[in-house]
Amino acid sequence: MSPLPATMPQTSEAAFAYIGTIETPSVDDLKLMVCLEASGQSFYDALAAGAPSEEIGALLKANGREEMAHARRLQTAIRILTGETFDIPTPDTNPYDTAPASLRVDVALLETMAAGEFGGEVMYEGWAARIGNEEVAKLLRQNGKEERRHGERAEQAKALMAA
Repeated sequence: MSPLPATMPQTSEAAFAYIGTIETPSVDDLKLMVCLEASGQSFYDALAAGAPSEEIGALLKANGREEMAHARRLQTAIRILTGETFDIPTPDTNPYDTAPASLRVDVALLETMAAGEFGGEVMYEGWAARIGNEEVAKLLRQNGKEERRHGERAEQAKALMAA
């Protein structure tokens, strides 16, 4: 059973498209992001498994660990805003956690990932500016800073592949 409200997108593709339209997130939007961010760990783990070198794999694994940290911060934000506890779904209950055990890493994928991660920084900064709660804004800004770092790691991995 999905941890998301029935009105929310139930696939990761639809969720990414939807979340890109949100200027000020609702609590349901934050719940959606908990699920997306948590699924990022499996995605990055799959990329690390398919990476052409241990060094590239380590960069991707680091991104995955931070994706789960993003989910935890969003979980905290929900608790601050509502007093409600929203559990981070396990991979088998997360509708967005669909990564296979291994994914092939190539330069084009790393370029797309970098752009997406840099876009995540902008999204989180915009949300922080409009959320209306400074404690939550701080959590969102931390996620945004790490999204930038993810993009930088993707660029590092791309450079390693080109070397």
